[in-house]
Amino acid sequence: MKKIATVLLFVFISFQGFAQPTPTIQNLLNQVNQDTLLHLLRQLSGNIPTVINGAPYTIASRHKLQPGNDMATQWIKEKLDSYGYTTTFQTFSATGKNIYGTKLGTTFPNKKYIICAHMDDMPTGSLAPGADDNGSGTIAVIEAARLLKDYVSPYTLVYALWDEEEQGLIGSAYYATQAFNAGDSIMGVVNMDMIAYESNGVLVADVHARATAGNSAYLGQQMVACNTDYGLGLTISIKNPGSTYSDHASFWSKGYGAILLIEDTYDFHAFYHTVNDNMTYINTPYFLKMTKLALSTFAKLTEVQPIPVELVMFNAEAANDGVNISWATASELNNRGFDIERSQDGTTWQNVAFVSGKGTTTETNYYSYKDKFNGNGTYYYRIVQRDFDGTEKAYSAVQVNLNVLMIYSLEQNYPNPFNPVTLISYSVPQLSNVRIAVYNLLGEQVALLVDEVKDAGKYQITFDASGLNSGVYVYRMEGNNFRDGKKLVLMK
Repeated sequence: MKKIATVLLFVFISFQGFAQPTPTIQNLLNQVNQDTLLHLLRQLSGNIPTVINGAPYTIASRHKLQPGNDMATQWIKEKLDSYGYTTTFQTFSATGKNIYGTKLGTTFPNKKYIICAHMDDMPTGSLAPGADDNGSGTIAVIEAARLLKDYVSPYTLVYALWDEEEQGLIGSAYYATQAFNAGDSIMGVVNMDMIAYESNGVLVADVHARATAGNSAYLGQQMVACNTDYGLGLTISIKNPGSTYSDHASFWSKGYGAILLIEDTYDFHAFYHTVNDNMTYINTPYFLKMTKLALSTFAKLTEVQPIPVELVMFNAEAANDGVNISWATASELNNRGFDIERSQDGTTWQNVAFVSGKGTTTETNYYSYKDKFNGNGTYYYRIVQRDFDGTEKAYSAVQVNLNVLMIYSLEQNYPNPFNPVTLISYSVPQLSNVRIAVYNLLGEQVALLVDEVKDAGKYQITFDASGLNSGVYVYRMEGNNFRDGKKLVLMK
């Protein structure tokens, strides 16, 4: 962060009432993880080692002339890559390199919203932890990218970390100039700079806006509203026309709307730009609230919605011993699992089984289930996807003709041995006169089970041998040119 300029006008705004929050955004805020924020900030500020390019590394300084600055940029890229974003290095000098991740909008891909911070630091020595300035803002951007990876927006979302802000907003100015010259439609910029130091318990958050710069004033109003709507408990201090000491000003200069979220001017970090800007002075509850404020504002502006369970394949095929059901998803969000349902008429459904889902994932997942069902004729199968919050979605059904693969068959009775009742299954592929009888080992018929014309289908009969003595018997089936027999054992 550059040296603070004098603020011309400020207004304190604090709301006591709460509007009805949006469930989508509230769910996002519930997922902001304090431990994740602190762990990542410790890594970025050199408090603990991290892994970069597959090897252990401690980021000692993020000054433009220190090797740690390039390594920190690579570390950020690896984070954004792991969340599935299209990441870009934007080199603007021999020592300067921005890094940003992008997700294209579903409806207006040429219209962009940016959430950003500067990742470099200004040291007084060879060490430059920069935990608050501006590790805090950087980590908040990374946390927003992590949480929104499974969400979509009508607009293109950009998660940007600027380099060489401390030398005069150089990285962000380069990006804004390139965007302006290309005619980019930037709908709004949420910039964070030093959002984790608070010592007096007042919980003031400064929001710098400029009414003459695009929709800057509107963006500030939305941030105030989010603080109220989601009960974040901060006292918002709107600064208008706002100061120009951080990266939002690069966008103001090109006529784009932008705001800056920063800690209280009157409770400012005493050790910023020194070797003592470390984890000792991080106010964790305040850091958490400020991250949530930026995230909720960005989510509200961009109208994000969860990626639904994206079904890419569903199939049901008849088999000799039932129906093989398979399906695949390209992505899942909050997915508890799938009910498999069967119907004879496509209207009234019977639950067959439940298969657990993968929760939240952007990977392709494959599922299968075998319905060991002895029905005849045509049936319908579908899956009903169920979220952990109770939401459900039924997908289109497929039709299965259970007679397609049917052949003449006589199955082994079950159980076998038995006493005194057993089940015998058989199938016929076409209209047939079927006869099934039981014989003793002398060839004498002791029971006639079936002797009638049967439609194509699968059948099951119960044989009660209460009147017979223990021993080995044979049951035979005849139908058209089909003949088959099997042994059964009665043990009393």
